Amino acid sequence: MRGEILLKALEILKECALSQADFLEAVLAAGYGASMGKIDYEYSKAKRRRERASWERKNLEKRRKRLQNFLYQMKHDGLIETTKKQKVAISQKGEQKLGELKRRPPGRDYPKIDTNRMTIISFDIPEKFHGKRDWFREVVRNLGFRMIHQSVWMGKKGIPESLVNDLENLKILEHIEIFEVTKSGSLKKVV
Repeated sequence: MRGEILLKALEILKECALSQADFLEAVLAAGYGASMGKIDYEYSKAKRRRERASWERKNLEKRRKRLQNFLYQMKHDGLIETTKKQKVAISQKGEQKLGELKRRPPGRDYPKIDTNRMTIISFDIPEKFHGKRDWFREVVRNLGFRMIHQSVWMGKKGIPESLVNDLENLKILEHIEIFEVTKSGSLKKVV
């Protein structure tokens, strides 16, 4: 209890001292013969500047703490190790994890592009790429396409360029055909 009262008293005194310093800075910045409004403006400006600097210090400390925790967790998991010169290096287990993460497909959410034309996606991705095939089905579903057949999807949506780039990077673009239909013909019955 006594420590809490002392803590509160010291915090109040510190705030008072800082307020006096801000006021003195405001009077000096406002200049000789300045109005109370000008002094008040300079005071609020100095106070905001001090509060912003305090917030940035706290934010920097939080980020530093988060980085330390992240590095500690990586070291605890055996992904990194420290050398004799206190340098951080990736471990054997870390190299394996890096390889796994590089082989993992990208995210499943791409920007949705509405169009007036019907787009048909047909794919025949081999069984050895079943994980990538499941990923692609989910991406197509998230884009708003409707399944007509297990590997044929249709919708009035466009295909984002970033998706095409990811398909190329995953080496499965050659197994996918994308058609844009200009005349619906018998598709009117399906739609």
